[in-house]
Amino acid sequence: MGPESGPPAATPPHESSGWASAEGSRGLDRAVHGRDPELRVIAAFATSLDPSTLVVSGPSGIGRSTTVLAALRRTGAHLSAVRVVRSSSARPYAQSLVGRDRLDLSELAAPADPGPGHELDPAGLLEAVDRGVPHAGGGPRVLFVDDVELLPPGATAWLERLGDAAYERDWRVVLATRRVVRARLPDDVELVELGPLAVRPLRLLLDERPGLPVARDVAERLHRWSAGNPRVALELADGLSESQRRGDVGWTGPRTVGLAARRAYRDVVDEAGTADVARHPLLGLLREERAAADGGAVGRVSVGGTVAETILDGLHLDDVTALADAGADPRVAARAAGVTLLTGSAWAEGVGRWAPPVAAAEWTDHLWWRDPSGVGRATRGAGVRAAAALIELEHTGRLADPAALRADLGRLGSGPDPHWLGLCLQVRGHLLLGDGSGARRFLENRAGPAEGRTVAEVVARDLAAARVAMFDGRAADARAHLAHATDLRPSAQDWLPVQGLRAVAAAVLDGAAPGSTLPARPGAWSTRALGEFAVDLGTAHLAVGRAERAAELLTIGLERCAWPYRGRAQARADLVEAHMLHEPFRGALPYQARRLVDPPVPPDERTDADTAAAHARTLAVLAALEGDETGRSGVEGWLPAEPAPVSPWQRLRSLIAYGRHEVAHGDRASAEPALREARTLAHLTGVPGWGVAVDACLTGPDTPDEHVWDQLDDDERELVRLALRGTTNAQIARIAYVSLRTVANRFRQIYAVLHVRDRRDLTELARSHPPAWLAERA
Repeated sequence: MGPESGPPAATPPHESSGWASAEGSRGLDRAVHGRDPELRVIAAFATSLDPSTLVVSGPSGIGRSTTVLAALRRTGAHLSAVRVVRSSSARPYAQSLVGRDRLDLSELAAPADPGPGHELDPAGLLEAVDRGVPHAGGGPRVLFVDDVELLPPGATAWLERLGDAAYERDWRVVLATRRVVRARLPDDVELVELGPLAVRPLRLLLDERPGLPVARDVAERLHRWSAGNPRVALELADGLSESQRRGDVGWTGPRTVGLAARRAYRDVVDEAGTADVARHPLLGLLREERAAADGGAVGRVSVGGTVAETILDGLHLDDVTALADAGADPRVAARAAGVTLLTGSAWAEGVGRWAPPVAAAEWTDHLWWRDPSGVGRATRGAGVRAAAALIELEHTGRLADPAALRADLGRLGSGPDPHWLGLCLQVRGHLLLGDGSGARRFLENRAGPAEGRTVAEVVARDLAAARVAMFDGRAADARAHLAHATDLRPSAQDWLPVQGLRAVAAAVLDGAAPGSTLPARPGAWSTRALGEFAVDLGTAHLAVGRAERAAELLTIGLERCAWPYRGRAQARADLVEAHMLHEPFRGALPYQARRLVDPPVPPDERTDADTAAAHARTLAVLAALEGDETGRSGVEGWLPAEPAPVSPWQRLRSLIAYGRHEVAHGDRASAEPALREARTLAHLTGVPGWGVAVDACLTGPDTPDEHVWDQLDDDERELVRLALRGTTNAQIARIAYVSLRTVANRFRQIYAVLHVRDRRDLTELARSHPPAWLAERA
């Protein structure tokens, strides 16, 4: 197959049925999708009381053999079935479906009269099979005559004789053929016609093929070109490169007809009408080839003009070497800016800051609206300023004038039907300013049906919805939106914005800590994308109780992007909580974290009730860290002073922070009610991952008691004594004649037994709860 662009991949050999291979004898376990009605009919026939004949018809590649074999397997009829192969040739043979031996039937074959090919003697066939193939099952025997090319009117007499012979021996006969003249079939012959697969079962089939992850829109295009024929669809997919299958490179259809398609259409290409060609696009190509039309390769078109716009709208990003080369067309410049802000990719590596080669008032109109002709001058000016602010955020992680961006977003929201790339940016703008309710309203009011929208728009809306859901604590909804986006464009899983959201969802839903902190394609991401990614990873580590890693990542993230999509209030709340857990006995925040928290959060950023709750939690943790808890009693002191409809999600976060603080400071009596309520809320709000951390906090001991100290062996106790004297690991390694790595590993084991984090906690524990053996040795 020749794809529209890019080098074709090597075509592996096909199975004869054109269906996905699987384990099992004779292909009986191959997956069959979208054939449930036909499977039920064939299975019922094979186990029926009355001996009769069933004809299963369909073009080459439609899955006749696989469907029949799967139906026989469903009822166990395969144990007593015999398959006859190459029945129209001079060398036919029979084979049991549970054995390996073949039975040669050449002596029973004679030239067909009239017509081409050969014809088997029906009575002799059944007698030879009955004698030469053992009966392994307990039910009626089934004779499956496979791969009959054509069943013309002249062959009905042979079919009748075969049916009569089968009736005498209580056999069931299943015959698979490509074409049937329905009017000439005997009355006692049943017919099952296999039609094309629908899009969904064909997509399932493609997904099962090893090495063929296919994007949803590519699968729909494969369905159209194959007309639902599984074998033809697999042949087309095998001819695509990996980038084309994933949608990273554009593919509009094949240039040549493959072998599977030639076999499927060889009987109808000459007699097909206009309607047939419309239903089967490959017929048109086949006709062109037969007419010796020009079928040469289409040359690559350089990125620019409408071609670049098509590439960007389809997110065929492997087709774009650098967005800076997109050209001076305003629409292309808008798509380039929108896609880059969506993915978080760097503008252009090694060439400095990106700037469209057209005036901002021209290209920004196309960023925000599908049809900017009805937009007023003031609203267009707001679009110019908002785009400039978001681009600056992309480069530096800072906002020069958040109040101006808030006002501009409010004006943009009153405009006409938005382009969904712009919608995603506006939603992110509302969220980073702490306006969760404004983001929700905008998303609900401006996002209509997806029909007629581009791939980039659909993915952008899903990413916007995922951010809003994560802002609200609806991690399951965020995961569903991300799954929808990555189903349409699988490469979206590699974008930092998507990786961060997925890490948070896995933590709060499954209690799973992030496996790695290294982004794919290091150095290829914007400042904003890297900052948001680090903040998301930090939140994920915080959810599962990894406070030290959470504090480190949240600090790095806020240094790179002071305005992540979850807003300053929520990100700072996570930062101070992580430091509270990591350093419960050390007083105030470290300077590096303190300078990120000190800039005030103005009231405009705390108008949303949930954002206000996050800010109140930050103040409570800061007061607790600094030893000033004046006027704060119980968990209510960690919530906003004014009554507000705080969501269960934010109350959950406040309960957990309060409970962790009380446990860290030894007051389990105050912590337990809050943590138990938090555990219940975690399950009610659909974030059971937080419940894992709560359970660990509830079940963990206040401090190791004497019994826990006694779990240390003599060597470990000696290491503790040396550590308490201030001896370094290197000095201990020299004293004990072991490697430095061994010393570090032994201390990690000691910390795990004593439920402490480092030497400082070990020293504090030994001071407050010294073991008897330590005092005796002293």
